Amino acid sequence: MTVASYPTLGMGTAPIGNLYRVVEDGEAQATLNAAWDAGIRYYDTAPHYGFGWAERRLGMMLAARDPDGTAIVSTKVGRLLVPTDARGERHGFVDADPYAPVFDYRYDAVLRSFEGSRARLGRDRIDLLLAHDIGRLTHGDDHGRHLRAFLDSGYRAMHDLRDAGAIGAIGIGVNEVAICDELLDHVELDMILLAGRYTLLDRSAERLLARCADLGVRIIVGGPYNSGILARDLSGPLHFDYAAPSEAILGKAQRLAQTCAEFEVPLPAAALQFPLRHPAVVSVIPGLVGPDQVADTMTRLSVRLPDPLWPALDASLKDSSMLQDDARLILLHPDDNVLICVRPIEAGDILPASGGTIPAREGIAIGHKVARNALHAGDKVIKYGAPIGSMTADVATGDWVHMHNMKSDYISSHTRTALEPGA
Repeated sequence: MTVASYPTLGMGTAPIGNLYRVVEDGEAQATLNAAWDAGIRYYDTAPHYGFGWAERRLGMMLAARDPDGTAIVSTKVGRLLVPTDARGERHGFVDADPYAPVFDYRYDAVLRSFEGSRARLGRDRIDLLLAHDIGRLTHGDDHGRHLRAFLDSGYRAMHDLRDAGAIGAIGIGVNEVAICDELLDHVELDMILLAGRYTLLDRSAERLLARCADLGVRIIVGGPYNSGILARDLSGPLHFDYAAPSEAILGKAQRLAQTCAEFEVPLPAAALQFPLRHPAVVSVIPGLVGPDQVADTMTRLSVRLPDPLWPALDASLKDSSMLQDDARLILLHPDDNVLICVRPIEAGDILPASGGTIPAREGIAIGHKVARNALHAGDKVIKYGAPIGSMTADVATGDWVHMHNMKSDYISSHTRTALEPGA
């Protein structure tokens, strides 16, 4: 199965892993069978979802409905399931299997996790394997340790599985933009599953998607409803990113809803279809539980939305105070000696650097690095508090740091080329 042939609609299986509430086996199987009957042929899962429940339930349906293995399945690595005596709700999953998820991105752990998933799913081959929830947002101060484990060996395990034909493609499954950029600096990925960061409400992944389009990395968008706030009308209890929305977020959602009402289209339909407009996006995968949610999803996907709706929705956001401020550069870690460009910089623009301001010497594109202070040949380039490469030439404060004046220490040892047998 090639990346280009992924269906535009898939199903996320976290809800049938008892996310936030008990889902009986009958309801889980009814959901999966309704999805299959509706023509859904891509299913995303993970060991973390119910600590095995979601994979096992999906495997049961596929064994009955898809004995020839025609459906596309993605699952994840990065957590090992360790037996536990703990009961009750854990990590948001209710009455899940008696296992505790333990983060481990090392080579052997990736292989063990993959074999466990393969057994629960009842499939010899997995179409897409994703490193799950790697990144500073999840790991905080442990981010550097987990990233090193992944780059030093976990990525190689995924690469080896792909070379052996056990999986079709490799990538990451995350809900933060920064780690996507960080890993793309170091290794090659086939796909990224990004949840909640490219939606009607949250456009923070726009520059990342542009980068991925240039690199040929395909995007699967999870969480198109941002935890439910875009999934229905805006009455009653609402959630945005798994928590109650702020007044600012609620106001933004209300403006989007009003614009949709003016065009006489449902807000959830616009939310579901919005990510698919980007050329880097191949699939959108809402989490589903219950045949009614499957039916609603198919209806939303089929709604014809007028072309003028999209610029009108964009305009409603531009009128919002929720727009990003005028900052051009961000500092990702206090120890970094580079800043990251988050808005295009033109030659002559005034930039903050080292406690003062300087004029930019050249235009700099979004996502690129700018020297926070003068750097010299041989100096380490520090991003996220860790070295990512070495300077090969001197640069002044505010200069563009790119592949012509630096080398990536990780790229030289972790790219596909370097990982070829015998390399």
